[in-house]
Amino acid sequence: MNFKYKFSALLMAGALMLSGVTFTSCDDDNDLNTNQYVGGVSLNVFGPCPVARGGELRFLGSGMNQIQSVTLPGTGEITDIRVISNTEIRITVPQNAEPGLVTLKYAKGTITTKTPISFTEPISLESFAPTTVKPGDEFTIAGDYLNLIHEVIFSKDVVVSEDDFLAHSRAEIKLLVPAEAQSGKIILSDAAEMPNWIYSEEELVVTLPIAENVLDLTGVKPGNTITVKGADFDLVTKIVMPNGDEVEFTINDEGNELSFVLPANVSNGTIRMVPASGVEIAVATIGVAVPEDVVAEPAADIWAGDVIKLKGLNMELITEVVFPNVEKPVAPETQSATEITLVVPVGTQSGNLILNTASGESVEVAVATLKPEAVGFDPQPAALAGALTVKGRNLQNVASITFAGSTTVEVSNPTSTEFSVTVPATLSAGANAVTLTLTNGESVEVGNVELSAPECAYATELPGEDTEIRAGETFVVTIANADKLTGVQVNGQNVQYILNGSMLIIQVPGSAGKNSNFTLVSSNGSISYDIAVIPATHVGMTIWSGMWENTGWGGNQDLAWGGYDWSQVPEGATLTLYMTPTVAEGEWWCVSLRHADGWGNLPAPIPGQYDNPENGVLSVVLTKEVLADIVACNGLVITGSQFVLNKVDIEWEISLETAIWTGAWDCGAWGGNQDLAWDGYDWSSVKPGQILRFYMTPAVAPGEWWCISLRHGDGWANLPGNVYSQIDTPENNLLEVSLTKEIIDDLVANNGLVITGQGYRLDKVTIE
Repeated sequence: MNFKYKFSALLMAGALMLSGVTFTSCDDDNDLNTNQYVGGVSLNVFGPCPVARGGELRFLGSGMNQIQSVTLPGTGEITDIRVISNTEIRITVPQNAEPGLVTLKYAKGTITTKTPISFTEPISLESFAPTTVKPGDEFTIAGDYLNLIHEVIFSKDVVVSEDDFLAHSRAEIKLLVPAEAQSGKIILSDAAEMPNWIYSEEELVVTLPIAENVLDLTGVKPGNTITVKGADFDLVTKIVMPNGDEVEFTINDEGNELSFVLPANVSNGTIRMVPASGVEIAVATIGVAVPEDVVAEPAADIWAGDVIKLKGLNMELITEVVFPNVEKPVAPETQSATEITLVVPVGTQSGNLILNTASGESVEVAVATLKPEAVGFDPQPAALAGALTVKGRNLQNVASITFAGSTTVEVSNPTSTEFSVTVPATLSAGANAVTLTLTNGESVEVGNVELSAPECAYATELPGEDTEIRAGETFVVTIANADKLTGVQVNGQNVQYILNGSMLIIQVPGSAGKNSNFTLVSSNGSISYDIAVIPATHVGMTIWSGMWENTGWGGNQDLAWGGYDWSQVPEGATLTLYMTPTVAEGEWWCVSLRHADGWGNLPAPIPGQYDNPENGVLSVVLTKEVLADIVACNGLVITGSQFVLNKVDIEWEISLETAIWTGAWDCGAWGGNQDLAWDGYDWSSVKPGQILRFYMTPAVAPGEWWCISLRHGDGWANLPGNVYSQIDTPENNLLEVSLTKEIIDDLVANNGLVITGQGYRLDKVTIE
């Protein structure tokens, strides 16, 4: 090898020499003019400067042929002078020359330069040995001007400082190969702020541990001991499993045999050994054993609470079993190499059991749940709004029955052989398909039931979904068997109605809520319908009127001791008193509101008395605390002095916003609230245009990012249009969603709403 890499300073000097000799002025002590030859012995200039050691140095002046010797710092007198003419001489610069002033000697004296000579430093990397090393070996670098080198850098930026050199001279550097070194070129560095680097042409080979063969470990099990043969295992610092975990290992004294035990969570993939350099070397590929030939006993007609056995090979590897439709895995009750037993969890559906092992591998086994069989109906046909008994086998797990794919009735107290329900009056006469839904969520189609018209008065057609029925107004339905009708009830209370042939006009009470129950009462039975009502949003009424004079702290107790039902008044209602003062204008009078028991004061913010209410009108907002006090203490007493009470009104607003979820659910990092999914809420009852509102509290510092995401239940996939896949930092910590038909249909088809995201607490979900 003959590597000669030089610093940029040398390259610059070469460029100067190529463009013309550059001389440095070196006047003698008499300050001679260096721009002309003045006679005698005088030096004008010398150069080049800097000059290479071994290179030629020129001196120009007068009487140069009389110079007898030249002395450079670090050298003796140089008498080997090449005389070009009486104005120029030249010498060869010795290798041991050093920077400093130059002295020229002649017969009558000396000339010393005022400018010091400087040198180019041609650092070279000529060789290194050995060319193949093992970490810890002694390593020698040969070259020139290596005394200017302060660092040796091995591949992957492994640096050895000159403080750790074993030897350091102009011609040689010795050091120990660091454990972290990798194969590759070596670099010599002067360690300057902007360092000069000299690269080797050839690459250094750093010995790595090596395995004789990469083992095939197909079918091994956790706990097996693996032995690898090879060389230089003393360099190994860790053994890494396919999942990234490290395991303990042992090496024999010769360093040619390495052993380790497969951990419980070993998985398929490549096992690697790693030396201090970080280079990974494969020692084995693994295909972990899994349960085989697994069968379930029983495999059919299972239900929550049953004990089943799973038999096969390698069954001791199973750590847990996931049942279909059950989120939480189940651990074996008993376990051996050939068999495990498990208790079937609540919610299990037909499908595949997933048998998980610690290695991350799994196998699947099909099972089927207990289903209703031989289902029949009594009577057949059954009357709309009449009783229907469903008979058969395995009916004890039925949760609901659905007619015609749309109308569902909850089932109470089914036995293994039968249950009874009332047939919805809104169904159509004739054949209606019947589906039974089980308590685990599975559905079974069990044929058709014949339905006939009811014998009592019933609605032949209900108002359509686009019909607006408002509280306090009337609506019309067409009925059959009108001669049997004896009354109409709304939410259990009798209401006024007009019957004109088959047309029934019903008066909706002003207090009717959004989902009200309407009942047609007949002489031979009754039928009820749930109908959506637009509630009255404003309630206002006079609860007392008259002329009651208070001349000096008398008490009006007409609204106390059961005179008015204060329990019906909502928080935030406004109470207004209308009064006429009985004193001259500008004179004092007052009114005071008390509770009945002992005429005690009401809680704050109600004061003890109101002086001179403007225009004789006093309006008070009733807080939750004030209302609770009035209810607990037997109502309201009105007292004071010098006024006539004329009227007392009360009014409040009815909010159409209804809470469908409340609580305090912390959404950390993309957790999922599924309370409004998987039958947690009936999304089929929702109409397009309704508003969902999500009230939240951020769980991050002010200004930091958080988000909410809305998904449907199946697979947590996005809602149509991806509009609500991620809403970042909702304004006022509130998200409002206008429900379209597409979103509602998606929620109904895909098992409801999942609420996820990151960094907030969900406080309430409402719908309006």
